[in-house]
Amino acid sequence: MAKDEKSTFPGALRDHQDAVKAEAETVSTKIDAAFGKLARKMRERADKAKSKMDDTRKPEKRAVLLRRFELYADAAHHLEARLPQRDD
Repeated sequence: MAKDEKSTFPGALRDHQDAVKAEAETVSTKIDAAFGKLARKMRERADKAKSKMDDTRKPEKRAVLLRRFELYADAAHHLEARLPQRDD
């Protein structure tokens, strides 16, 4: 094959930009939805740990629940920070 000839491979990215953009948009939407769902679950678990902590008197159990709350809340915040901002 001579150096001047261009590849005519049917899978060339430049020939299918519209399809590539559409697929990227579809996948990004699915990923954002999954991140949102997981962040919501983490937030719910953090709230549950906090409510249990408020009802518990034992210092050891309160410490465990506080740490659980912190971990879940941090995970939810981490996921929420990576979600695109919406104008709701």
